[in-house]
Amino acid sequence: MTFDRRTFLRSGMALGLGSWVWGWSGRNMGQSLASNTNQKWALLLAAGQGNGVNGDRQGLTGCTTDRQLLGEVLTGRYGFDQAKVAGLDPQVTTLSALETLFNEHLRQQVQKGDPVVVAFSGYGSYNPPAAMTPNPTWEQALPHLGLFLAGENEDNFLPLTTLIDWLQSLKTKQVYLVLDCGFSTEIEEFEGNLRERSGGRGAPIPPEVNPSNPPAKASLGNVTLISATSPGQTAVEVQLGKQSAGLFTLALTQSLWENSSTSVMASLWDHSRNLLVPRLGTEQIPQWRSPNNSPDFLAPTTLAMGGEGVVTGLVSGNSNSLQSQIVALAPLVQKRALVHSCYLTVPAMETGNDLNLADSFLWQVQSVKGQNATLTAIAKTPSTKAESATSPTEANGGESKKEMLVGSGLREMYRAIPKNLALTVALAHDLERIERVDATSAFGAIAAVGTVINAGEGDADCVFGRLEAHRYSLFTEGGNPLQPLTKSESSGAVKTVIGALDPCLNRLLALKWLTLLANGNSTQLGAGIKLVQQTSGDNPLPRLIYQWRSTRYPHAPQDSNPGNGGNGIPNAPPSFLPTVATNQALQCELENFGNETLYGCLIGVNNRGLSVAAILRPDLKLLQGKEHLIWPSPEDPLWIIGGDKAIAHWFLILSRFPLAGTATALGQQITGNNSTDPPSLENHPPRVLPLKNLLPVVLALVQDLTAHGVTVAPIPDDMFLLSTADWLSLPIMYQVI
Repeated sequence: MTFDRRTFLRSGMALGLGSWVWGWSGRNMGQSLASNTNQKWALLLAAGQGNGVNGDRQGLTGCTTDRQLLGEVLTGRYGFDQAKVAGLDPQVTTLSALETLFNEHLRQQVQKGDPVVVAFSGYGSYNPPAAMTPNPTWEQALPHLGLFLAGENEDNFLPLTTLIDWLQSLKTKQVYLVLDCGFSTEIEEFEGNLRERSGGRGAPIPPEVNPSNPPAKASLGNVTLISATSPGQTAVEVQLGKQSAGLFTLALTQSLWENSSTSVMASLWDHSRNLLVPRLGTEQIPQWRSPNNSPDFLAPTTLAMGGEGVVTGLVSGNSNSLQSQIVALAPLVQKRALVHSCYLTVPAMETGNDLNLADSFLWQVQSVKGQNATLTAIAKTPSTKAESATSPTEANGGESKKEMLVGSGLREMYRAIPKNLALTVALAHDLERIERVDATSAFGAIAAVGTVINAGEGDADCVFGRLEAHRYSLFTEGGNPLQPLTKSESSGAVKTVIGALDPCLNRLLALKWLTLLANGNSTQLGAGIKLVQQTSGDNPLPRLIYQWRSTRYPHAPQDSNPGNGGNGIPNAPPSFLPTVATNQALQCELENFGNETLYGCLIGVNNRGLSVAAILRPDLKLLQGKEHLIWPSPEDPLWIIGGDKAIAHWFLILSRFPLAGTATALGQQITGNNSTDPPSLENHPPRVLPLKNLLPVVLALVQDLTAHGVTVAPIPDDMFLLSTADWLSLPIMYQVI
């Protein structure tokens, strides 16, 4: 891709959010899919076949991975019968083959009340009329949306209205349509490891497939639509190691794996936001549309608390080893912090939130291949030392009962993280050979950078490329500048420009550490957070921006009124990326459900290069046992949002242990004093502190967290083992407008 002036300026613009209809189906998709009936049906379509010849689209390599991931979560987590999950490979996904399969697999067999999931991964198309509004509703856009099943042949083009008609013809109203494709009218080349799933404008719709004059609007009817994008936006897949997958499908499968009684929609937004926003900003916004008119969606179900994966089998000839799938992890954690980590086996189904761990075992990951992992038994309970490990076969009553472990869930208990972490920088395709040589040399002299590769050769944290002739910058894989540079900073020799990027690279490495430590879905700390915006005028009630509470802390208290966020703050539908206007006041509510003191702070960074820390208490002793903290308090100065329009990325940091090194590093930031006797935070009130350099603070935090590492399982010398009962790193994002 060419990073022109339009692309550069785009990142600093205020971008609008998509719209969706909120309904209870966000909560009840998981309930419906996990119901006790065996009549659950799925049709999983992997398209995206092509070779880039004669104007054809490049073949997408992640569509088959999407189909595999969704198939595994439906059968392994929601009890779908393998025989009722059908699919088509890219090589055979033609319109005629699809219509035949749809009739035989769904239309002729599905009965009233049966849940049905139809998923499509591939190229979408959008061919709007000239009079179409720039931001159409789904109903307006549907007649002009289509799916490319294979190549450019019109016979393999499926209008989306036709697919909706097929789905509405089924006897059931519990129909979920998942689309991991884009509907941009333009085709764009991305740098790095992203590949676009928008095929541009579609081919003319054949009269025999769809009327030549479609209506101005169409209806989704009883179909719940879960889409990777809004109409007019692109969708992307990404290369992760040796596999490619749609980023949206990754987020969806993660949320379905860990689903408990909470909203699947809220979990999906969390995962999607963490995967999409750092790469694409607001250029891919997922959509959830539900009719909210079927009482079947409200059927109660008994569903276990979620986990990161499932046991799929036993290693032949070794009763102390398991085969598993561990997929509900961020890609960075999957890549850098999975091998040597430890997981607890838990029952797949329970009658309540109380888990019977009497027969549970702790298992350590020995090897990983794709989404599949091999684990070895470590101990009978998480607190038992490694040397007292007991055979799971013995504990479960002998060899005949070891199969009982198959189907058990897996929960992260200990995370193995590397002692050293560095950035991988990709060089854009449009750089000349001499520019690549100079860039490789310049990045090699920067401590934060570990590897320099060519774009598309592997995982990368950022892309170095051209803004225009003789102007350079760092970009996300989606083409957004990571830190806007002045004309003088971005101009000149490659080595000179890279020298000016050192602060940005340090900030990126700090964010990489915080992302690697993120464990909001697996932490055992009992905590909750609400971020609210203070309002005035005709509506003085505070507006809820973000909320989260521990799901794995036993007996976490619940709000008595599900329609109220507490303290008079009304709950709002979860926003994909909440917005906060400049000069508005924010307030943070924190709660400690446990009896132990928790230490911590808030660390924030935005895509305009600003880093801050919200120090809520000078000694970082954030929450006493059972404490409910409001910051700033009503009598204190309010937390005012300032600065340019940007995307803010915060992390709530909590620890059971004091964060002395972190407090020292923050004290040094107050005056820039790096002496051995830095200023203390004790003499400064709680505040939002600008950070000149985020990296030393985060490195001090890593040292504090790992100073209390555990020895429950053997690990290499270059790694730490952290207990999920000891720390929390929770990402929070919003857009400043």
